[in-house]
Amino acid sequence: MRAILSLSVRATLGLAVLAFTIGMSSCLNDDNKIPPNCFDGILNNGEDLIDCGGPICAPCDPCENGVWDPLLGEQWVDCGGECAPCDLAFNGQMDPGETGIDCGGTTGIACGELCGDGLLNGNEIDVDCGGLDCDACPTCTDDEMNGDEIGIDCGGPDCAPCPTTGDCTNGLLDGDELYIDCGGSTCPDCEGIITWKATGTDYAADFSTSCTLAGGTLTINGVSITTDELSIALEEPDLVGWQDGVSITCNTNSAPGSVATYASASGGNFSTNVAGANFTVDITYILAESGGIVVGTFSGSLLGVGGSGGITLSQGTFILPID
Repeated sequence: MRAILSLSVRATLGLAVLAFTIGMSSCLNDDNKIPPNCFDGILNNGEDLIDCGGPICAPCDPCENGVWDPLLGEQWVDCGGECAPCDLAFNGQMDPGETGIDCGGTTGIACGELCGDGLLNGNEIDVDCGGLDCDACPTCTDDEMNGDEIGIDCGGPDCAPCPTTGDCTNGLLDGDELYIDCGGSTCPDCEGIITWKATGTDYAADFSTSCTLAGGTLTINGVSITTDELSIALEEPDLVGWQDGVSITCNTNSAPGSVATYASASGGNFSTNVAGANFTVDITYILAESGGIVVGTFSGSLLGVGGSGGITLSQGTFILPID
């Protein structure tokens, strides 16, 4: 009888050890990491702060969330009310020794440093704007598209509706825009942009750009701050004319029509009017008239005038108002 009981006890102990071993295998250790959760000391799972807030974790302590919660009794960010008392230097009030709210005087913080903190402090009239140090607050009469406006001085919750159905913030060509979110009666003017890559280096026509249309020739010009200069003259295609999607090739076969030239800062001069050169311009959008706009891409090889080497341009883009 004792043998039977001993066997039974041993079997029971064996099962317990096995269960304990299996249980231990699910614990966090160097070889078995539990998945991200609300107790791992890491900011993940959409948490607002480490292990709190977000869609699955418990709410964060309002006294530690970096937000002013006046409805919860805070007098300023994470202080006052049920939170710890506010430090006089950061209490949202203008105290003795300060020249602005929480700044100036003996605080060691310039009031202008507070123009981007998302709080109404310093000498601001509204959050991060106005006063002695910050940019002027947006208005519906300042001839700028700012604040919550969707056009210059129009749209949004504060200004009158825009006179067209366009929205200068939606990434679409709508209303009376000249191009996507620019030009027309309410959007900011379209800025001239030309960018390209030459021998592995990125360039932009950040010094000057121009685009003209005269006698059927569209002339594009851009000069970078390094003085590299790109010039492209495009003859209107005979059969299809100026239209979206047209592709124009510049090489000796297109002469004396379309031609591209490039002058590098190092003194090299290159052209498509040299045998073997080949350069293509693809026009993706064009309103071919004075006051219109042209948008496109370009790439190809230009050869040195007089046979002095060559240069390859790639990833070229342009958005240019037509003068």
